[in-house]
Amino acid sequence: MRKPTFTFIALLIATSFTPAQGPPPALQDRFLDNFVGEWRVERKFGNGRTAETSVRAEWVLKHQFIELHYGYADAKPEYEAIVFIGFDDAAKNYICHWVDVFGAKDSELGRGKIDEKLLGIEFKFGKGELTNKFTFDPQTKTWTSLIRQIENGEWKTFAEEKWTKQ
Repeated sequence: MRKPTFTFIALLIATSFTPAQGPPPALQDRFLDNFVGEWRVERKFGNGRTAETSVRAEWVLKHQFIELHYGYADAKPEYEAIVFIGFDDAAKNYICHWVDVFGAKDSELGRGKIDEKLLGIEFKFGKGELTNKFTFDPQTKTWTSLIRQIENGEWKTFAEEKWTKQ
């Protein structure tokens, strides 16, 4: 490739991603603010097995998303995920991008709404469905998460989580 062509293409790419107005104002969301911090998460699976992990949550990308990093402080995490939750003002719902150790085929985009202190996120993938309902208790400052999925045509509990701030 000739140098002038390469320079032109690089300039074209750089300018095509420059927003005309700049980023929107920081997302102000008191519910999502409750995620910020470092957490110890106890997970009980539907089959009775238990596991424990760490989660760090912080505002990222110019305060547009809360990022949850599962397994961030574990020496050799069995499970690791990066999760982004933000608000789509046009659609008036929450968006959740879930990326984990199971790779791209199981990475998902979920949508959800808040009902008082409950954030319910629905994922539809492949031939199945999954819901993750985060509930914040303002008195104890803890989170619970109930993850359910369709298994053989019926809704079953995949896991229940209890989040305690470290």
